[in-house]
Amino acid sequence: MIGLEQRAAPERGWIAVAAAWSVSLAAFLAWVLTTPAASLRGQLSYLQFWSLETCVFLGLALTAAALQELPRVLERRDLLGMLLLMVLAVGLTTSMARRTNRVFYDEQIYQNIGQNLAASRRALMCNDGTIQSGRLQCALGEYNKQPYAYPHVLSLVYRLLGVRETAAFVVNAVAMALCVSALYLVVLILFADRVAAFFAALLLALTPEQLVWSATAAVEPTASLACVGALLAGACFLRWRSTVSLAGVAVAAAYAIQFRPESFLIIPVIALLIWQRAPEEFTRTRLWWAGLLFLALAAVPVAHTIAVSNEGWGTTGERMSLAYAVKNLRVNGRFYLADARFPMTYTLLALLGLCAWRGARGRAAIALYFLLFFGIALLFYAGSYDYGTDVRYSLATYPSLVILGGLGAAWFVRRVEERKFGRRVRIGLTAALVFQFLWTYSPVVRAIDDSAWAARADVQFARSLVPDLKGHSYVLTHNPGMFQVWGVSAGQMSLAAANPGYLDDLSDRFPGGVYLHWNFWCSVQDPVQREFCVKVLALRPGEPIREQSARDQHYALYRLGAKARDH
Repeated sequence: MIGLEQRAAPERGWIAVAAAWSVSLAAFLAWVLTTPAASLRGQLSYLQFWSLETCVFLGLALTAAALQELPRVLERRDLLGMLLLMVLAVGLTTSMARRTNRVFYDEQIYQNIGQNLAASRRALMCNDGTIQSGRLQCALGEYNKQPYAYPHVLSLVYRLLGVRETAAFVVNAVAMALCVSALYLVVLILFADRVAAFFAALLLALTPEQLVWSATAAVEPTASLACVGALLAGACFLRWRSTVSLAGVAVAAAYAIQFRPESFLIIPVIALLIWQRAPEEFTRTRLWWAGLLFLALAAVPVAHTIAVSNEGWGTTGERMSLAYAVKNLRVNGRFYLADARFPMTYTLLALLGLCAWRGARGRAAIALYFLLFFGIALLFYAGSYDYGTDVRYSLATYPSLVILGGLGAAWFVRRVEERKFGRRVRIGLTAALVFQFLWTYSPVVRAIDDSAWAARADVQFARSLVPDLKGHSYVLTHNPGMFQVWGVSAGQMSLAAANPGYLDDLSDRFPGGVYLHWNFWCSVQDPVQREFCVKVLALRPGEPIREQSARDQHYALYRLGAKARDH
């Protein structure tokens, strides 16, 4: 009887797991498949905030538990090494890289969504917002196609320190430092190699495009950090094999997939790593309970993906297709082998680490990490690293490359040290890598791409207007979010173009004046966008307050008169 009871207990456990998965999947599918897209977006605009808050709360709690285990593997020299590398990374990011926007106007949209999350707990880009007592009151919002984890991170900072444009740049500089230290820990815990951990972190700290984009307000630096954090959670679980650390993997993975659409690719990487190092876990119910926790936390971002699946993403053709692969491969493959923006030395060290290093299993998962994030860009219509500013997509591949590069550097150092050169070899290699960066790649970090000059000039001009607009004034523009972050009430120009009476309402509500921002979109080839500018300016007498020209672009601020013109 005892034997039968012992056999029945595991069977009951698997039955419970299967039942829980079946019910959860059925409930999720019933929700997303029976809810109209518009209604689903409306629901998600409320759910995004609380889903991300839950991930952050659980993540912090589980991280606190994991920190108690780290003293088992960390020594004083590890802490000192990580600190020095973090200082190096932040120092180069803040002193060498030019702090500016490079993706227009996505970076401003992310900040505005973060502002709205902080003010109203709603995941919306604000198209008609009033600043009251320093707080955004959004009368009309739009659900954005991009994932919401990065704006939520910004909202956390805004809630603590107030809404500031500089906050996004600080977040990315901090993300750079944390990514360096997280990579050190990943290599140390997975491969038990301090030399490899040091060089992996050093390579990332000296990667030109990583530094360039860490000095922007773009999402890619935090997206990369989140994936490395999920990988670190997986490494901690494989080291300690506790149920708490397994729950940490589920939470970290669910959080990581909410930064970029392709961030979900970190899931098969973690799965392969566990399969390589602890295959027996797949036969235990706790792994599947952790998977159910992941499903619960990932339900909102997966529903988001379904809700925005019909978005054009800037093209009327296929967004993803094998037809783009060959063309993108020519550019993206060359990037790692013969491009002024990426050190070929890192690629060679990564190949050495993949082929020559012999130690704990895990290299295949790291190689898969690179292949997945490299390969997904090849299938994207705008996935070429030479397309506009889309070199930022390469940031997702750097963690895997530098991990393998660290292993390669450690193998090289030990082979040469065997010839009685001692520790001078690792010092010499460190000096050589730093010298290579300063001599060859520092100009890349200092440079500003000219491709977005018109939008950059527009933002600089708009920012210069803020001292004259703060108070009881309102700006009609194509990019109201950036004015709202700067503390100025603003709305979409199309609102007045579609409803001229709206100007009367604005004039009554804002005694400081209603202004029209003649911006970048007023000069583009798109007739729809240009018509908004011309039509609104024709509705009222427009007094030019400030004007500025840059090359063939014209920017201006008009104060709209109180009375409509007679027709």
